[in-house]
Amino acid sequence: MKMNFLELHPSLGPNSVFEDAVVSKMAKIKEACERSYGLMIGICGEEQGNFSYCNKKLRDSIGENGFELLADGWNFWFSMIDPGEVLAVKAQVHNIFMNPDTKIPLVLSYHITNCNGDRMYLRHEICFHQVDGRRIAINYWHDVTEKERIERHLKRSGPGDGAPASNQGPLNISSREEEVLRLIANGFSSKEIADILFISNHTAISHRKNLIEKFQVRNTAHLVKKAADFICLEPFL
Repeated sequence: MKMNFLELHPSLGPNSVFEDAVVSKMAKIKEACERSYGLMIGICGEEQGNFSYCNKKLRDSIGENGFELLADGWNFWFSMIDPGEVLAVKAQVHNIFMNPDTKIPLVLSYHITNCNGDRMYLRHEICFHQVDGRRIAINYWHDVTEKERIERHLKRSGPGDGAPASNQGPLNISSREEEVLRLIANGFSSKEIADILFISNHTAISHRKNLIEKFQVRNTAHLVKKAADFICLEPFL
C-alpha cells in the first residue's frame, strides 16, 4: 500500500508518495526536522529535480514564496544563487546526483538572494541515506552570513600575511573572471571550466593566465590564496 506523505504534513511536495514501511521512518525524520529552529533542511529523492519536504526554517528563510521550492525544485533554488556562483554549484550538485554510490557528503558555500531581497551566505551539505531501500538526499543549510562579515572585516583590516597592502588599489576583475576564479578555487581544470561556462578551452586558459598576472602570483595555489583577500572566495569542497 502507498500513502501520500502530504497527509502527514503540508510542507511536503505534491509527489511525496512512499510505501507504508517507509512512512513511519520518514514521519520521525520529518518531526525531528520541524523541531530544528536554527537549521534549514530539505529532503529530495534520487531524482535531482524534486524536493519532497522542507522544514519551516527553510521556508521562512526563502521568504514569501517559500513553498515554491516544493513546486519547482532545484531550478527554483538555483534561481536564488548569485550569478557568479550558480554554474559551479549546479555542476557539483549534478555530479553528486549522478553518482549513486557516493557516501561522502557534498559541502558547498555560496550566496543567495531570497524572495524578500535579503542576501545570505550559506554552507550547504548534501548527505545521502538509505531508508528501507529508498535513497534520499538530505540537504542541510547553515546561515553563515555573520561569520562571513566578521572574517571579511578581519582580512581587510588585519596586518596578517594574507592582507592586501594598504597602498594597493582595487583590481579590475570582470564578472567572467570572477566565475573562472571561483571554479579554479574548487579544483576544476581549464577544460572543465570551459564546459561549465560554455567557452573554448583556449579562452579558459587565457582567463587563468590573466588572473595569475593580475594578482602577481606564480601559480594557481597562490592565486586562490591571494584572491581571497579581494573577493569573498571560499572553496565549495
